[in-house]
Amino acid sequence: MPHRVALTTRDGKVVQEHFGHADAFHIVDLTDDGYSYVESRLIEPRCTGEYPDQQPHDSSRFAPVVELLSDCDAVVTAQIGPGASDYVISHGLRVFEARGFVDEILQEIINSKILEQPTG
Repeated sequence: MPHRVALTTRDGKVVQEHFGHADAFHIVDLTDDGYSYVESRLIEPRCTGEYPDQQPHDSSRFAPVVELLSDCDAVVTAQIGPGASDYVISHGLRVFEARGFVDEILQEIINSKILEQPTG
C-alpha cells in the first residue's frame, strides 16, 4: 500500500463537498494501518454557476485540479458530474463518490483494499 488520497471536505471530518465546488482538497496518506493527514491544497472552484450540474462543462476546466492532485491515487468526493469524472479518471486518478465521516470512508477503503485492485 501506501496510497495518497484527496478528499473534498470543508472541515476535515465529513466528506460533503461536490467536486466542482471544492475550494480545497484535503490530502491523506493511506497505509494498511490507517491514514495520516498530509496537507490541504487550495484551488479556485471549477463550477461556479447557480446550477452547475445542468450546465455543460469544458472538461479542460478540470486540468488545474488534475495538476494539483498529480501525486494522488484517488479522490473521494460527495458528488462529481460525469464529465469531470471522465476527465479525472482519464488522467490516472480513481474517483469514489461517498458522503459521510472521513474516518469511516477511509477505513472502508483500507479494509476493502480497493486501491490495490487494478482499474478498468
